[in-house]
Amino acid sequence: MSKNDDEKLVDILIGEAVMVLLQQESPVFAKHVVAQLQAMAASERNPVRQRAFQHAIAELIGSTGQNSASSSDDDPQENGPTLH
Repeated sequence: MSKNDDEKLVDILIGEAVMVLLQQESPVFAKHVVAQLQAMAASERNPVRQRAFQHAIAELIGSTGQNSASSSDDDPQENGPTLH
C-alpha cells in the first residue's frame, strides 16, 4: 500500500469513528474519536487496517496534545477540539 493509500485509509477510519459517535449521539471531541478508534482497533484482524488505526490514533493524539490518559469530561477545553 502506498503512503497516499495509507493516508486515505487513516482518514477513512477517522471518518468511520466519527460516524459511529454521531449515530450514538455521543460527543465528538478528539478524545472520544480516539477512544472509538481504540475500540474499533481492538477487534480488527487485518494488519494493514490495524496499522492504520494506530496511525490515526497517534495523529489525533499528536494534533490535540492530549495524552492517552485524557482529562476530565467536565471541561471541553481540556478535551481537545470538537470535530464537526
